[in-house]
Amino acid sequence: ACEALMRCNSRGVSIQPNQFIPVAEKTGLIIRLGEWTMLTAARLADHLIQIGRPTKIAVNVSRAQLTAPKFRQVLYGVLACSDVPPGLIELELTESLFMDTSETVRNNLAAAVEAGFPLAIDDFGTGYSCLAYLKDLPARKLKLDRAFVKGLPEDRKSFAIIRTITQLAADLGMTIVAEGVETDAQRDILAEAGVTALQGFLLSYPLPETELETWLATHY
Repeated sequence: ACEALMRCNSRGVSIQPNQFIPVAEKTGLIIRLGEWTMLTAARLADHLIQIGRPTKIAVNVSRAQLTAPKFRQVLYGVLACSDVPPGLIELELTESLFMDTSETVRNNLAAAVEAGFPLAIDDFGTGYSCLAYLKDLPARKLKLDRAFVKGLPEDRKSFAIIRTITQLAADLGMTIVAEGVETDAQRDILAEAGVTALQGFLLSYPLPETELETWLATHY
């Protein structure tokens, strides 16, 4: 699997996400950017199927998107325009979005599940995490924030937290992904903690589509 990351270049100058994303959120452009990203990811997923390397692609969903009344139409529009199985497009949402009790958000989450899109809890542990909510959430994947990983293997407190969350999530039938993995030592201790998947520079730095195809050809 891989995750879609947005990059912005203006007149040859690279603009960092922490600069252009807040602007997009303030202006409302984030909704259109989110739709474009989802469709682009779906078309890439379809292309990877055609070349014999089907790969799940995770796409971040913003609060503005999930609170939009037409989110359901966007989901089905993406499927209609890409002809990709919805199971290959994973929607990543922060834990606060999953805990939003508004009718629009509840309906949009239900629409995503109904359409067949897998859901993941992104950056788990950075907000006001409530483990009691995990049993009721429609997500089947939990992504541990890199804040727990960066101090490993020396940080035994982080290790204890990861091991506890991993065991709980596994009992609930959830896949656990550790974000921000950069070293072999981190990989090894995360495996010891029971983490089932890794994401980070240890595996690959962010790649454009053409280089991703080459990477997949080598590692598939």
